[in-house]
Amino acid sequence: MGRLQKTLLLLTVAAIPAAALCYLAGLPRPDAPVEAAALAAASQPCFTAGPVTYRMAAPGMAAPDFRVKIGDADPELRIALVDRVDDADFALVDDGDAAGACMSAGRIKTVQLVGEASAADVTVSLSREGTGAELKLFVYSARFSHDAAAALFAAMRLDQRASKLAQFR
Repeated sequence: MGRLQKTLLLLTVAAIPAAALCYLAGLPRPDAPVEAAALAAASQPCFTAGPVTYRMAAPGMAAPDFRVKIGDADPELRIALVDRVDDADFALVDDGDAAGACMSAGRIKTVQLVGEASAADVTVSLSREGTGAELKLFVYSARFSHDAAAALFAAMRLDQRASKLAQFR
């Protein structure tokens, strides 16, 4: 099974529970009218992984769940940006339609990109060279910048590791 097939299978497996949750929770369809608060939330890029939706925090948000710094100074995660999905370990692809994108029946955790001088939960290094990268990321999106995609992935990875550690305590 090729890398593209594995990636598509993983995305499908992640999407089915999320769709079932939306259906069972009676959430509005993406084409149904939504309120202003829902539209504001949908304008921030997000990614759902299992029961958790990770959403980029609105500018100026006081207390995001995760703060991510993009920089080369002592990164905890090194990500290489690739131009072909076949070369990627993780792919983030969307159709550009933001309506209803961040509606979730599960938990929503916010992610904020912070500057060099700010404290961060995780620092991520982004590069075009794969040398030393722990992960190869492919992004094809009208809504996600490379920085936002890397920040969402880093927050998801950090949160899932913390959850696994908590299970063993």
